[in-house]
Amino acid sequence: MAQLSLGESRWRAVRRVLRKRRFGPADCRNGTRHDQKDFDWLVANGLFVPVGGGLYELTDKGKAAADLGFYEWEPGHRDWSPRRSKKG
Repeated sequence: MAQLSLGESRWRAVRRVLRKRRFGPADCRNGTRHDQKDFDWLVANGLFVPVGGGLYELTDKGKAAADLGFYEWEPGHRDWSPRRSKKG
């Protein structure tokens, strides 16, 4: 496993909800145009998990990443990157 950096905007989103039991996407907004893309990335990579009713919880992986801004990445895991674009 490798340790990769979350990047500042994603790390700030995780830190905003660190002490909340359940939260919505608006609770972790940074006020940038990439907020939804970063939120979707955090859900897809297992740092946030949906609990129903539009609410989410921080996972153990997310709590560990909140400390220093690094997360565990496993090769072969679905690599979802928001930078990919479809050119049509």
